[in-house]
Amino acid sequence: MVREIVGYERYDSPEHVTWLNTVYAWLDVYANVCLPMRKVVRKTREGSHVRKKYDIAKPPLQRAFASDVVSADSQKLWGVWADSLNPLQLHRQLATLLAQGPQGTNVTPVPLPAPAPWVQTTQGRLDGTHGLL
Repeated sequence: MVREIVGYERYDSPEHVTWLNTVYAWLDVYANVCLPMRKVVRKTREGSHVRKKYDIAKPPLQRAFASDVVSADSQKLWGVWADSLNPLQLHRQLATLLAQGPQGTNVTPVPLPAPAPWVQTTQGRLDGTHGLL
């Protein structure tokens, strides 16, 4: 997904790294909160063809909520955070960063931080989905 967004050029200067890190931060939030993705539920082979059955498209954050990975308290925090985001503004910000390129003079700060990443619970599950999505 990242190469589809930034291309296949070589980015190796400090300015390039700063720009890439900013793009990654915005893309991470946009992809995990706003972009619905389909998951393969079943594969069946019919002769030489493999037929795939997909479930309903959902953003990764919603998939994490639907699974038993995130506690109810964390879901509330993550839900408030996700509701505070504007998908159109995220998309426009990504488009602006990509149009400016690494030589852009105005590198925008990263989006609002996500709540409480990687907090281990007593049951051994993760409370929070940062890095899991």
